[in-house]
Amino acid sequence: MPTLSRRAVDMIDSRIWHHLALGVHPACAIAAYKDGELVLDMYGGEIGSGDGSKVSADTLFSIWSCGKPMAAACLWVLKDRGKVDWDDLVGDIWPGYGINGKESTTVRHVLTHQAGVPTTPSEISEMAAAGKADWTTVVAAMEATEAEFEPGSAIEYHSMTFGFLVAELVQRISGKGFEEFFQSEVAGPLGLVDTTYALDAEKMPRLARLKSMPDFTDPSLADQGNAQLFKAHPAPGGNGTSTARDLARFYNALVNDGSVDGEQWLSAETIADVTALHIEGIGPVSGSEYKFGLGLQLAKEGPGRMGDAPGPRVFGHGGVGTSISWGDPDLKVGVAIITSGMQPDEVNDPRLQMFSQLVRDALTG
Repeated sequence: MPTLSRRAVDMIDSRIWHHLALGVHPACAIAAYKDGELVLDMYGGEIGSGDGSKVSADTLFSIWSCGKPMAAACLWVLKDRGKVDWDDLVGDIWPGYGINGKESTTVRHVLTHQAGVPTTPSEISEMAAAGKADWTTVVAAMEATEAEFEPGSAIEYHSMTFGFLVAELVQRISGKGFEEFFQSEVAGPLGLVDTTYALDAEKMPRLARLKSMPDFTDPSLADQGNAQLFKAHPAPGGNGTSTARDLARFYNALVNDGSVDGEQWLSAETIADVTALHIEGIGPVSGSEYKFGLGLQLAKEGPGRMGDAPGPRVFGHGGVGTSISWGDPDLKVGVAIITSGMQPDEVNDPRLQMFSQLVRDALTG
């Protein structure tokens, strides 16, 4: 088993309980794999169910956009099997989509947030606000929506539409429902026993409830993330449920060239392709800096949520106001840090950077 820095591990434990005592978040879980072994599995806090239930190793968390790479992995599998190419037109796979300025959209554009449809169509938002979930409405709305910019001409983060596009592409190519394909071809082979985009009602008591902390900009997001309707119906841009252990195990597969417990899940070539830099730039509307692989964010230079100075090959994804998950192929580590307290960037980013760096220190010390 890899040797850890005892001092750094003790510091992680101390910081977890310090943050809980200060009320930075109600619950937290941190897990890390190194060289294929689970070496960190730490947690604390209360689930928030109203009965004082404590967080355990099996507590489920809302992972928001940390679920995007695992959803994208369904397309990685299909590419690995020769069922799709990155430059295939979405409209050829999904008849009805290639209209209203979206004709030139490719699968690569979808995975790199260049599809030109970053805004969730109003029909979908209104449906959700009415407490309904209907995939045919999602499909029709995505077909009818107009491109906000020419696909491939700019980068803007597709918060929820990323998941709608990925899920429908997976369904069209595979002939299976998205959750069915995800479970059989991603979660199953990787041993992600607690990861889903369709949470069963009987598992809701295990879910750590999101809490909007005092300065978070959109308090309604926590309520949305806690709603059974949202958790039960796949919207893989943001509705995923998982554990820190599962998330870290996912990145363990990526940093080990697609190998899990001696079995090859995806080819090393596919893993190298999807984790490499495919596009970087500044969003023309958001002004945000982006670096994307195929469904993954790549670490930016300097300090950030993946540590004080992550290397250029580090990749992962964050979840709004709460979490970060990442892999470092040079260190052969996969890491997940999840909280239930939704904080603004000025609080969230430093806390995740601190925990990421402490995990790095523990794994390299």
